[in-house]
Amino acid sequence: MDHAATHDAHAAGHAHEDFHPHVTPVWIYVATWVALMVLTAITYYASTLDLGLANLAIALIIATTKATIVALFFMHLKWDLRFHAIIFSFSLIFLGIFIAFTMYDTETRGRNDPVQADRPLNVANPYGGGSRQKELLEMKYASDPKKAEHGEKIEVRTVPPPAEPPR
Repeated sequence: MDHAATHDAHAAGHAHEDFHPHVTPVWIYVATWVALMVLTAITYYASTLDLGLANLAIALIIATTKATIVALFFMHLKWDLRFHAIIFSFSLIFLGIFIAFTMYDTETRGRNDPVQADRPLNVANPYGGGSRQKELLEMKYASDPKKAEHGEKIEVRTVPPPAEPPR
């Protein structure tokens, strides 16, 4: 038996079910591209509408549809083993879990730490002082009855917003 025949016999013994070549017809790629372009146009049109929170829902639905089309046709998950689709799905689920934990962390940050909990009094002027600065001023004026008698107001120093850049 020559070397080529031995190699072919050896390779045939290692054939796996995972390997099954798939050639996608060009019309599927063209249809996929057209679908993505149509969804992109719909996304643009939806962004011009003012539907409140429905805008976010519409954008997420369109983005999910586009991502699904890309995964199914460009990544060939439609013709691949179901195991690979399951692994891909679990990666998306874990991504969602990690994003949810991150959002929970950012929304609840500062509940136990008063320094982190100090938010600006005016969001448009973040350097104008927070609630902690106001409390300190109130304590300062409470300890000085003369200022309280004269009716001095507690004012938090504000920083003017930056100037608009020239157009």
